[in-house]
Amino acid sequence: MASVIDPDRHADLIQLQLAVFAADRELLEFTGDDAKRLAMRERVRQAASAKNQALVDSGLVAEHGWFTAGQDLQRAARAAEAEHR
Repeated sequence: MASVIDPDRHADLIQLQLAVFAADRELLEFTGDDAKRLAMRERVRQAASAKNQALVDSGLVAEHGWFTAGQDLQRAARAAEAEHR
């Protein structure tokens, strides 16, 4: 089945997903104190919230459902990451 994410048309969504990936990686790699970890966790939450709202605003969730839109967005973002390595 073809992806519901078009890399050109949904480049903004892909960038938001990449920001979630980056914030999550930073949190996972962090070994410092708990106060800083909480702030990092909040950045991950905010990045995910912004991405989710943009996904809803795009109409993809209404048209294809959360699962399909979210999974296809993650796949497209991973492909974009792989292209830039």
